[in-house]
Amino acid sequence: MLVRPAVGQVITEFPIPTIDSQPQGIVGGPDGNLWICEVNGNKIARLTPAGVFTEFPIPTPASGTETICVGPDGNLWFAEEDVAKIGRITPSGTITEFPNLTAGSAPDGIVTGPDGNIWFSETGTGKVGKITVDGVVTEYTVLTDSSNPGGATGGADGNVWFVEYNAGNVGRVTKTGVVAEFPIPTSNSHPYYITSGHDGNLWFSEGGAPKIGQITPGGQITEFSNGLTGSGDFLTPAADGNVWFTEYFNGAVGRITPNGTVTEFSLGGSYVPFGITSGSDGAVWFVELGSNKAARITTGPAIPAGLDVDARSVAGSSSNANGILETGETVQVAPHWTNTLVTGQSLTGAASNLAGPAGPTYTIDDASADYGTVPGESTADCNGATGDCYLMTVSGSRPAPHWDATFTEALTPGSVARTWTLHVGESFPDVPVSHQFYAPIENLFHNGITGGCAGGGYCPDSSVTRAQMAVFLMKSKRGAQNQPPASTGTVFADVPANNPFSPWIEQLAGFRITGGCGGGDYCPNSPVTRAQMAVFLLKAEHGSAYTPPACSGIFGDVACPSQFADWIEQLAAEGITGGCGGGNYCPNNPVTRGQMAVFLVKTFGLEIYGAKLPPTP
Repeated sequence: MLVRPAVGQVITEFPIPTIDSQPQGIVGGPDGNLWICEVNGNKIARLTPAGVFTEFPIPTPASGTETICVGPDGNLWFAEEDVAKIGRITPSGTITEFPNLTAGSAPDGIVTGPDGNIWFSETGTGKVGKITVDGVVTEYTVLTDSSNPGGATGGADGNVWFVEYNAGNVGRVTKTGVVAEFPIPTSNSHPYYITSGHDGNLWFSEGGAPKIGQITPGGQITEFSNGLTGSGDFLTPAADGNVWFTEYFNGAVGRITPNGTVTEFSLGGSYVPFGITSGSDGAVWFVELGSNKAARITTGPAIPAGLDVDARSVAGSSSNANGILETGETVQVAPHWTNTLVTGQSLTGAASNLAGPAGPTYTIDDASADYGTVPGESTADCNGATGDCYLMTVSGSRPAPHWDATFTEALTPGSVARTWTLHVGESFPDVPVSHQFYAPIENLFHNGITGGCAGGGYCPDSSVTRAQMAVFLMKSKRGAQNQPPASTGTVFADVPANNPFSPWIEQLAGFRITGGCGGGDYCPNSPVTRAQMAVFLLKAEHGSAYTPPACSGIFGDVACPSQFADWIEQLAAEGITGGCGGGNYCPNNPVTRGQMAVFLVKTFGLEIYGAKLPPTP
């Protein structure tokens, strides 16, 4: 392991065990590790954040594997460019190959699409293709001849996006294979790769020009070249809110902000950086062809790591310590920051500009925070470090159904700033502060998973239908901005295309999270039972291929073995449920909307900045 500075950032390098392996693709896996394609080594490598490598040989010789992605089934999927195959590797290292692609297709970029299939570009045949987790391939011809499509990413609009190197276009393909192309203004731009940004737009590199491009879901293109000294290659969104990219020929790693400001970090021409991804540690990881290494670069001297609001009663507060800010309360606000450097830093913060919708009063009662000396590559919060945190008050009548306030924190040392969001509770008249599921319901509302029920309430005691379940799961899994592809009305006999839940139900089926209720139906209006919920949650969390460990008989009313016993017990093992009381699980009871909030918050790790959770339902 080698560590060296890079203009304020720190790069840590990890030599790959196989000599001259020629690493190219890299992705952060669902197991928290990094997964790397070794083209010359013909291997897939697994790298822990601590720097431990494990390598797995690909069965087909000289596969030419360059790109890799996380699949909807919890496995890693990779494109074997030289042998026209798509491969799958489990987190434990078991490889399966699917050879049913068009000969000479040369699959390149690969990504999980919004429909739950794995999509890829075919540089050799001018097509884009998709493969189901069961290995069924469908290919679609791109409009422009000899376009040389490459790269692939899922867009916030529910489509898959790619680039056309020879044609100088950005392409978009729908779930049903309808292709649209958008010409890039710069001639001979030769776009190489594409990714989705945190801003909802798509970002692409231009191999023929020192530019990074941005395209909106509607197809409007903006190009940025300020400060860019070399053409970009692979790109990734990062924890700091920017897009990071590699410059193969320039020997650099760069970042571009949403407004187009570029910063580059030179490595040296011999390093030849290529694939790049965000890691579970908040850093950006990339591979170096020239030095045969994987490397990590910090994204700033410190990155935000979370926020506690009203988590405790302290001097000067009027807190009920329930983890949710309510109007009229003065509460402690305690940010968490991660020191991304390898050496310790003394960090302090200053808060300003507390604001929100017009009408209420927003007051910063204590504007300073002290994080003490934060060790290298460690996280600290002001309360745990020194007890010196912010105090804030929001008061007045509710100005909108969803009420958020924001403030800006400036960190010293370094020009690091963060705009934090404070959710103001008591959103639903039928969910008072005293309600058992108050905090998780506020969490779901804040995260855009639900807007409540008819009449402005939440209806916490109503049963969740299977149709509602599809929306809950897909938004929790893929984010509130997820827009499923338009429905076909052909997946389930009892879910026509004009059913408002049809797109969500078909997306759920596309991810293999459900196969319906039997007989070709989905039973959208049937309530979800607690037994069925266990399967829904775990498949959505771990992937469609997930199989839980065998049961041992921990609940008095769940026979072991039985249809749902393994799933129910795994849900309990993960701390998502403790049963319904008295040593039972109540498998046949319908899930209420209040219970649903807890299930989703715990399964998907949804955050509302330190909200306390009630006992598991």
